[in-house]
Amino acid sequence: MGLCLNDGCVLAILTGPVAAATWMEWILQPSSWSVILQVAGGLGFVIFVHELGHFLVAKACGVKCEKFFLGFDVGGLKLASFKWGETEYGIGAIPLGGYVKMLGQDDNPAAAAAEAQRARAAGAHAAGRMGSGDLPPEPTSDPHPAWDPRSYPAQSVPKRMAIISAGVIMNVIFAVLMASLAYGLGVKELTCAISSVRTGGAAWRAGMRTGDEITAIGDRQDPIFSDLRHGVTVGDVAKGIDFTIYRPADQSTRTLSLKPDTDLGAPTIGVTSPFSLTLPPDISAGLPGAAGLAEPPLAAGDTIRSVDGTAVATYAELIAVLAGRRGEPVRLGVDRQPAAGKQPAGPVESLEIVLPPQPRRVTGLEMTAGPIKAIQADSPAAAAGLEPGDRIVAVAGEPLGDPLTLDERLEGRTGTEVSLTISRAGADREVTVVPRVVTWRDDETTGLACPQSIASLGLALEVDAVVTAVAPGSPAAEAGLVAGDRILEANFLAEGEEAPTDQGIPLADEANWPAVAAMLQRLPADTRLRLQVASAGGEKRAVTLLPADAADRFVVDRGLVFEPVYRMMKAGSIAGAFRRGFRKAGEDLSLVYSFLGKLTSNSISPRLLGGPIEIAKQAGKSAEEGFGRLLLFLTMLSANLAVVNFLPIPVLDGGHMVFLLYELVRGKPPSENVVAALSYLGLALILTMMMFVFGLDLGFIPRR
Repeated sequence: MGLCLNDGCVLAILTGPVAAATWMEWILQPSSWSVILQVAGGLGFVIFVHELGHFLVAKACGVKCEKFFLGFDVGGLKLASFKWGETEYGIGAIPLGGYVKMLGQDDNPAAAAAEAQRARAAGAHAAGRMGSGDLPPEPTSDPHPAWDPRSYPAQSVPKRMAIISAGVIMNVIFAVLMASLAYGLGVKELTCAISSVRTGGAAWRAGMRTGDEITAIGDRQDPIFSDLRHGVTVGDVAKGIDFTIYRPADQSTRTLSLKPDTDLGAPTIGVTSPFSLTLPPDISAGLPGAAGLAEPPLAAGDTIRSVDGTAVATYAELIAVLAGRRGEPVRLGVDRQPAAGKQPAGPVESLEIVLPPQPRRVTGLEMTAGPIKAIQADSPAAAAGLEPGDRIVAVAGEPLGDPLTLDERLEGRTGTEVSLTISRAGADREVTVVPRVVTWRDDETTGLACPQSIASLGLALEVDAVVTAVAPGSPAAEAGLVAGDRILEANFLAEGEEAPTDQGIPLADEANWPAVAAMLQRLPADTRLRLQVASAGGEKRAVTLLPADAADRFVVDRGLVFEPVYRMMKAGSIAGAFRRGFRKAGEDLSLVYSFLGKLTSNSISPRLLGGPIEIAKQAGKSAEEGFGRLLLFLTMLSANLAVVNFLPIPVLDGGHMVFLLYELVRGKPPSENVVAALSYLGLALILTMMMFVFGLDLGFIPRR
């Protein structure tokens, strides 16, 4: 979100974490410098627009503006400045916002009170001299004579209201203009198809799966993926949000009411954005698993058209075919684009590429099965009457065993009855389920505290990180792990790393082991696992092991990574661009209002905030996706500034407006002592917020 200190703005946004080392490497690349210039120019422009609003209206009201700065020149530190007329224009050395300094205005509450007292004393003295019949008071060396007619405090209440509100109004106007320009140029937007769903999440519980398309969110028809984020954030979490879902596999349409989850800090239904069948440009760095072992090798820009002669047109169709052949090599029919820069450009080349199976990387640890976390609608588990909280004790009369392998063990029994022994309220009972064929992909990596998917039954199972058994000769056995050990934390070590550089995945109090196991499948084969372990006796130790390839377990997607599916959003006329611009700006404004409301009601975690460093990162990502995308990011940022700056907090524009409304109603300003006290409280709140978001940006405060 955006924060504004008096008439100077300081920025922070709702965001997500990015690895610092990755960004440092990116910044040092010459190819990134044009993006950096775009980001610096864009962020500077949003700040400039806000301050320009204050400046222009102040000038129109006859107020003397002493300074107009981008950045803060605390202690006189500035990069450049010049004076034109009566105003000094410059760039401060601290690039956290900007400000306009008007005659008679002071951001320091104590200094403002002292100035008011001085003005009253000087005014009383002048009035006394005039009353005695003397000549007007002599000129003084004081640069601010009593209530100078060109000072800000000397203006009428309506004029001061106009000056204070001008920055916010300017931000709203330019949010509309920037969004309109973006849609005039054209912006790539993610479609609302689904590549996978988060196990146990709202979408998963409703029965959504890979390939489903969201065709309406409430009254919004034909939405894009950003509409999904907006609809979930501003929607009523308690009552639920209506989604219309189309499933191409059976050409069915249905409407679901989903109640978003809030366990990840922000409302979410737990779906991932759509994938195409085209490999991304950065494939040259190598793909994890079998995809990097294809013969001949896969290349950036390759598009998969068939698998073993079966045509595939969507990611869902690809996963459906691979799910039935997970342990076998497959032949991919691939279209390869001509090499970039080749003149003349050759035709698209059709290739046949053999893609081997990708063995799952395993540790040999069997963990403790917890209770059922969630049941999927219209699933075998729901039909059998299973409920969240039930514990599976046995399958077909045999002990449950490793909960991470249960789904694979049930594959050979699809369509036939299987007996489950479950424990409910302390009593055991038998139920019969009929496992189904699974042709989609659930995801255990779209958030922590994610349970294990048993897709063939349609249930999500919690897995506690307490070791129940260790496979002989496995990496875990060689590392000295034994039954009864509890895993407290897990880290991934890249080749050459001896110690973790990032915060680990917590396992002591959160059932995150399925996420650890799933992440292993998406990392390079030489990635080691470092575990913080507590023995049954309470002794703690660190264990490092190299996971091994399983002989009979395989990854369905084989490590393939694809480009997202985009839709070009471009207005056909100037009027159309403005219609889209107004709608986008309005949505961003409502999104910020809703976010702040849910933040104050503790429905959204404040750890999702980001400060100036994160703003630059997110702006850089947007600029890499194109100028139109950067403009939309700046639209969002401008909307942030407009909303947050007008909150009724002293030292913000909204706080000043509250004082002015009081003065307008009462006919006199509020007490200077009250204003000073409230201003100090507001300043303390803003500074605390800035310290908090800086702590998040720099990693001193964890985001989860």
